[in-house]
Amino acid sequence: MRFARFVLLASALPFAAIGLAFLVAPQEFAAHVGIALINASADNDARAVYGGLQLACAALLATAARGDTSLVRAGLAAQLTLYCGLAGARFVSLALMGFPGALGLALHAGELAALAGGVIAWRMIAREAPVRAAAFSAPPGIAIARASPSGSRELLALVDAFQREQGYRSGDAALRATVMQLLREPRLGAVLIAHESGRALGYAALCFGYSLEFRGRDAFVDELYVALDKRGRGLGRALLRALEAEARACGVRQLHLEVEQRNESARKLYVAEGFVATGRELLSKTLA
Repeated sequence: MRFARFVLLASALPFAAIGLAFLVAPQEFAAHVGIALINASADNDARAVYGGLQLACAALLATAARGDTSLVRAGLAAQLTLYCGLAGARFVSLALMGFPGALGLALHAGELAALAGGVIAWRMIAREAPVRAAAFSAPPGIAIARASPSGSRELLALVDAFQREQGYRSGDAALRATVMQLLREPRLGAVLIAHESGRALGYAALCFGYSLEFRGRDAFVDELYVALDKRGRGLGRALLRALEAEARACGVRQLHLEVEQRNESARKLYVAEGFVATGRELLSKTLA
């Protein structure tokens, strides 16, 4: 997914540069590419088509690069369409008019390189495991769904509340970046968030791993949190079941979680939902 985002951003740069040049100085830049703008109407059209439209294409690709998997896929489809059109039209021009000057050849080479990058990126994300919709039930009036980057503000507020309640470090830039990366890269896991009447009430985070012992993908219930004033209504159980359904849909073979020894109520919930002690001790080592 990182390569696909890089391709989208790199593809946006030529559109942005050419669009800005035509928007600011259409006469001067048009002369560089052999276009004669003979009057004010031609200047206006050049600013609109070569300036505004190209800047819009750059903004579209850059926006897609910052989105989730579905938006990145849509952005790559747009990138391939745009560069297929540009490169194809230049091939027609070569067939009809012969070889252009050095600038035309450079532009043609750049378009072919961008097209090749788009094809490689498309093939790479096509091989990633698809994110399938998971089926689960929620209490009446509660909606549970995957969190997305566009809804990150309310999720980050819940994450910060969880971190403070547990006595962990909260509110730092690294935590925000970690949450955003999880939202943008479904290959890493998923976050489910619960709403009631538009208010975010809680969330559950699933983080993927891979295990020889369990013969494939495993995952951790990394965090499970319900707002303090909404506890005791079965929302934690609903989030846990929703996360299990999500894990099954994503091909997870074994689900793990940690629970604080002092948190007896959480332990009872997990045992009731089928989690069992393995007799192993979890050891951790910080690497960075």
